[in-house]
Amino acid sequence: MSKKKVFRFQWFSFQRSLKTASAFSLFEVLIALGVFAIAVIGLAVALDSAVQAAFEARGRAFARMQLESRLSACLADPPLQGKRVIEARDNHGVRVEETLEPFEVKTTNGDLVPGLWKLKILADWGAKKTETADILLYRP
Repeated sequence: MSKKKVFRFQWFSFQRSLKTASAFSLFEVLIALGVFAIAVIGLAVALDSAVQAAFEARGRAFARMQLESRLSACLADPPLQGKRVIEARDNHGVRVEETLEPFEVKTTNGDLVPGLWKLKILADWGAKKTETADILLYRP
């Protein structure tokens, strides 16, 4: 008879440990899901940051391409009236401002060198995002 009591006690103990084990695994699954959710949120934030950086790099590269294009065009046809503006709506979202102003350089004797002009091109391609290019031109 004592063997049956021990057997029943062991069986009852085994059932009890199954219930706590299943409850403990549910708790572990909930913790794992929480950690997974935090990791996914972090990954989404990192992905968004990478996409924004790629868009900014693309915009900067496009603005530099516009600067190079306008610089070569201005070497052939500089804005002699002083300032020329190409609005963003007419130029693929990049506003270009070209200015030509006299540039004063003195020789070692103190005389001014005539015919030097400073060509400055400014490209605005977003809120507070600008690229500039400067070059000196000699036009006697």
